[in-house]
Amino acid sequence: MLGPFRGVMHSVVTEWADAVTTDGRGWTLYVRGECLYDDLADLERHAVSVPDVKFGTWSERAGLRRAPIRMPTFDARVRAEGGRLLAAVQRHAAELPFALADHFELWLLNAATGLPLALIASGCSMHDCEAPAGARWTPGQLCMRELPEARELNNVIAELAGANPQAQWFERHADGSGSARSAVAGSHARLRQTLPSACFAPLFVDAGALSEQQQGLLSALLRWQSPALLQLPDLSIEQRARFEAAACAHALRLAEQLPLYPRVLDSSAVTAALVEARLRNSRPGKDPKADAAHSMSPDYIEIPDA
Repeated sequence: MLGPFRGVMHSVVTEWADAVTTDGRGWTLYVRGECLYDDLADLERHAVSVPDVKFGTWSERAGLRRAPIRMPTFDARVRAEGGRLLAAVQRHAAELPFALADHFELWLLNAATGLPLALIASGCSMHDCEAPAGARWTPGQLCMRELPEARELNNVIAELAGANPQAQWFERHADGSGSARSAVAGSHARLRQTLPSACFAPLFVDAGALSEQQQGLLSALLRWQSPALLQLPDLSIEQRARFEAAACAHALRLAEQLPLYPRVLDSSAVTAALVEARLRNSRPGKDPKADAAHSMSPDYIEIPDA
């Protein structure tokens, strides 16, 4: 989940339905609206957008909770497709975390070199490679409110991207290289080029483009993002140990995202953070809105500053 980076959204997909989770505990189930109509070909020909129907939520603890029935005429089909999806979720939920599937990546380009500077979006197929409204990287408004270094780094990346920022979709390959697939926010000379893996920063921002002082800003951002970064499967042991230590300072977010971690190195430290999170969640006078601000909901939308 990017724009800003906030972890990984896992999904289970059937022919006509999708389920997503961002914490490994609760799933939201949707039935695709196209399956409710027999004249799908006509709808596609006239470019009619059919909204998805929310079937409900499911967790192992709470079971299925159906969403309000808003289209009674189609409820039998919704229940049939939703039931098939629920069975698939129950069958595969224990396999989390799933392998990453978003091999298409949209990178903001360095204005001076034309090389990838910061990752701003990703997708699982060429159909996801749409041009964004603007080529812009952000650490997120919540992060910038809590971390002054993040706002500084936001300005640094914007300056490196130049007055007319450009972005490029790449298809990443098994060896880490990336082939350019389309250009957005203006054409670029590298449109058909394949770049080696060294050109793509594994933690989403090219530290080599930053001065030593600016790299300190990036390090501060990575420490703040550490609960989400621990979801990444390809971290080295050294990186995972460093991010685990940093994530324990963000106990609530660590506790929320723990089921999606591929592994835990220091179980004692993580357990202590979970105890802290439990105490904070049970404190008298707790403000649920304050904790909700840190939620990694798939519906989160980052609104640019004016």
